[in-house]
Amino acid sequence: MRKSLVRYNLALVIALLAILVAPAVVGAFSIEGVNVFRGYLYEDDWLVAIHYNNSLEPDYSNVTSREAFWLQFLKTDNTVIAQVPMPAWEYMPGSIYLSNTTVTPLEWGANYTVRMWRQSAPYNNTTHILTTTEWKGADLNLLDDWCLMTASKMETYYTETLLEDTAEKGTVLNEAGGAIFQNGIPYLSQIRPGLFMYVVGEVPYEYGVASNAYWDTLPDWNVAVGAELSAVLTDAGIIMNLDGQTVGLMFFVLLYVAIATSIFVMGHGTAGMALALPILGLGTYFKFVPFPAMAIIVVVALVLGVRQIWWSTT
Repeated sequence: MRKSLVRYNLALVIALLAILVAPAVVGAFSIEGVNVFRGYLYEDDWLVAIHYNNSLEPDYSNVTSREAFWLQFLKTDNTVIAQVPMPAWEYMPGSIYLSNTTVTPLEWGANYTVRMWRQSAPYNNTTHILTTTEWKGADLNLLDDWCLMTASKMETYYTETLLEDTAEKGTVLNEAGGAIFQNGIPYLSQIRPGLFMYVVGEVPYEYGVASNAYWDTLPDWNVAVGAELSAVLTDAGIIMNLDGQTVGLMFFVLLYVAIATSIFVMGHGTAGMALALPILGLGTYFKFVPFPAMAIIVVVALVLGVRQIWWSTT
């Protein structure tokens, strides 16, 4: 009897210590639902739409949601595939975008995990394993339905109006609801404008990459000019606290200006600019003059040449 009492008291002490040592979780902290769509911005990309609830203390009262938590998309072994800062506190929509190149090695419909992860304390996290019914495919009308359903739940949660019935579009997100969902799902108002009473945000634009194919085929300046001239330019650069390539650039620019100016003095300013262009062409070949700068000067010379021809005939 006495031993049983001792064991009971010991177990009680251990339990109390566990409660005291364990991190306190205060506030709402859950993933309410997830749907996955494809073909959102580009063909075969994925959009993971997430409805979550997070007011976890002490972060909720002290820092922004983006500083405190990640929304993560994980493989079955918990390897992170993609993550974004949580866009807002409390009962809100969020999303994780995966480009078509990111999802190439992934399997559509697999049991991946969505996780809400506290950055400063990894033990504070909650997960949601995707089910077959949550993979919605490329019909973005289903994304509209998900947003309207989530907004309806939010109306009940906050007792605020986020939806409005219109004659033209049916039920849509009003101004407040539109701002919330645009924040949680970037570019939504541009991709699904019929979902919004007022379209907000900017149209996504993918910047092109300029090609320097010819420039990249040229040898480096020190190889092109030879070892002796490269050494001279490098030594001159040491004296002027410059690198040898910059010294070469200065040489070709000064030579160009000298030739163009001498012809300008003779009354042929535009001709001077044009006739001196081979100097810059040579500097470009040796990788002293940047290719874009050469292109700009050629365009300026052409414009001035056309202008002079035009005025000479009038």
